[in-house]
Amino acid sequence: MNLHYTHKPNYYFYAHKLVLFLENHVKKHPSDVQETFNLNTIYDLFDHDFASSSTNLEGILNIVDEYVIETETGREALVAQYRISLDNHILTLSFTPNAVTRLIQGQTITYPKAA
Repeated sequence: MNLHYTHKPNYYFYAHKLVLFLENHVKKHPSDVQETFNLNTIYDLFDHDFASSSTNLEGILNIVDEYVIETETGREALVAQYRISLDNHILTLSFTPNAVTRLIQGQTITYPKAA
């Protein structure tokens, strides 16, 4: 028997790691409004936690939605929407343009209270 799921994941920890990764990515590629990541990249980011990079990824992305940036129109999430394609092993993220602009200008991300 082969078990890929060995422990209970820490959703908030992985959400925080993902947001820091995305923040760095957006600063390096400010013109990208949409980005596609291979799930192997997420798997590596999550320290090879298979459950968090597959089955639990949607729950982690729901927490990522709680990380916001102050913009002219109020608080906006960095990630506007996401799509997980397990068949193709990709995660597609669409970024909120106003949030990206403010992040590039030096505005910090506001973390949720649980983080």
